[in-house]
Amino acid sequence: MSTPSKGRVGRGGNLIALGIAQLFRLGAGLIVNVMVMRALGVEGFGVYGYVVTLVGLASFGATMGMARLINREIARNPERGDSLVATGLAAAGILSLVTGAGIVAVAALLDGRAMILQASALGAVALGLRSLSAVPEAAAHAHRRMGLSSRGQVFGRIALVTLTAALLWLRFGVVAVFAAQVLDGAVTLGTIWFMYRRHISRAALSTSWAAIRSLVRESLPFGLNLLFGSVYLTVDVLLLAWMRDDTEVGIYRGAVMLITLFPIIANTLTTGLFPRIARCAGQPEETSRELRFATRVLLAISVPAAVGGMLLAEPLMILIGGEEFSVSAVPFFVMAPLLPLRFLNNGYATTLSALNRQGDRTRGVFGAAILNLLANLAVIPEYGAAGAAATTLLTEIFLAVWFRWRVQPLITELGLWGTLLRVGLPAAAMAAALIVIPPLPVLVSVAIGALVYGGCGLLSGAWHPRDLKRLRRI
Repeated sequence: MSTPSKGRVGRGGNLIALGIAQLFRLGAGLIVNVMVMRALGVEGFGVYGYVVTLVGLASFGATMGMARLINREIARNPERGDSLVATGLAAAGILSLVTGAGIVAVAALLDGRAMILQASALGAVALGLRSLSAVPEAAAHAHRRMGLSSRGQVFGRIALVTLTAALLWLRFGVVAVFAAQVLDGAVTLGTIWFMYRRHISRAALSTSWAAIRSLVRESLPFGLNLLFGSVYLTVDVLLLAWMRDDTEVGIYRGAVMLITLFPIIANTLTTGLFPRIARCAGQPEETSRELRFATRVLLAISVPAAVGGMLLAEPLMILIGGEEFSVSAVPFFVMAPLLPLRFLNNGYATTLSALNRQGDRTRGVFGAAILNLLANLAVIPEYGAAGAAATTLLTEIFLAVWFRWRVQPLITELGLWGTLLRVGLPAAAMAAALIVIPPLPVLVSVAIGALVYGGCGLLSGAWHPRDLKRLRRI
């Protein structure tokens, strides 16, 4: 059969397609979390967060991070697309089965409650479906046909929200959310695969055990990065569950929920730029140009979000989860400053992966995992959720220093301090406005802050209308 658009390179609009998909992902994640918070309360939300964390911690094993590797290799050598997709699907299927069995076994060993076992089993199935869909999605991104995969993400998130709402309304409890995740994964996989076969390649797919072993072996640094990243992002929840209780987990998860959703924005930009940066290997000037633009955009979004989040922490938590979640305001306030760091780290880490420096990225995340684990063991028994929030911020600072150091030899100049000044001044003006205005509904305060920042940011050079044109060309 013919390959409809094999090797075709998109001419722009990819970031728009990614943005739409990630907007649905961000919105769906927020809606689902709000529904669970309001339907199940702090303790029930803690149980949900515990299972999500358990599945997330094991998620590295379902793909070994091979999607990034496949993306990079196809971006440089489009003719390898069919063999890499076939091999990736086979490898992801095998790894997902092994990982899913491990998730259920660990849930039985650590907890044993029927509700936890059922939710973990469904979460493992959903993880396997997402792992399979990541393979053709990576190929589509490498061809800069991101709109093809975005449709699957959109349809999947619509299914997720719809079924979650229905099952919670019918009072099926926390297990319902994971049943909805299975539907999300199935719809996403089916749609992405259909679009891939229709628009990129209809060639017969074949692979071998040798190719599967080779791909898994090459993916090992990517998989270790995911493992260590999962540890430093999730170990606090597990330790809170084991050293405190479900309520403390719920308090922390209420705060961390928004913090973990916002980096989807950064991931959208860096995913769009990943194939472009991969083609810049050995060209420091070109790499710097791409990363400098990404840095400016990432800071222009994340700095005002962090400042506004700190000033409006309590009303935001009450708006999302109700009065019961006002206790989440303190850990949210503590963690809000990590948003710019996490956005920058996303850009630096993506650059390392794209330029064959995955080992540097993995070593940094390994150090972050160890630091986070030791710090949490020290502070959680005494300070609970607030202590876990502080260790998360500390870990992100460590990663920012490490990634910036390791990316330096690959670039020329980023102009970071100038960018921080151009972003910091309008963010300070926004903070002053939020402090002096009388108490208002939180969404009104957010709108006022956005208007002040947007206007002052245009004057300071934090952003410019031509940035939107450049984003549309990605």
